[in-house]
Amino acid sequence: MDRAQPKVKHTTFEETKALGTADGTVTTTGFDLGAMSARGAFLAEPLELVIEAPALNTTQLPDADTNTYSIETDDNPGFSSAKIIADKVILQTGAGGAGAAAVTARFRLPTDVEQYVRVKSVLAGGTGDCSGADMVVSLRF
Repeated sequence: MDRAQPKVKHTTFEETKALGTADGTVTTTGFDLGAMSARGAFLAEPLELVIEAPALNTTQLPDADTNTYSIETDDNPGFSSAKIIADKVILQTGAGGAGAAAVTARFRLPTDVEQYVRVKSVLAGGTGDCSGADMVVSLRF
């Protein structure tokens, strides 16, 4: 396996989540990294979080409106003290009367990541109903 490009994914560590509506915020369920092995041991190999943001039309994401994806971590599964470890991993902006194209981003988790990680999508600018579009988030080993 090419260590520079982890390609193995496991369906236990994949989630499809509908986006929000009208300037809404949506988060995925937290992936429990501690369930993978002894705490911290999973970082001995490259571990990436992959975010697949869907294409959004002009009704969903009008010109100048945005959809921002960030990655959060916490030692609490309820994310009561969530910390953003990667802000604006993907920033989709409606433009040219065409909405926004689909985007995929990979983020290598840092060695100090806490036990749980999740992705947050924040719609802003008077956005329409994006609930018919899904983001897909997965861990790659």
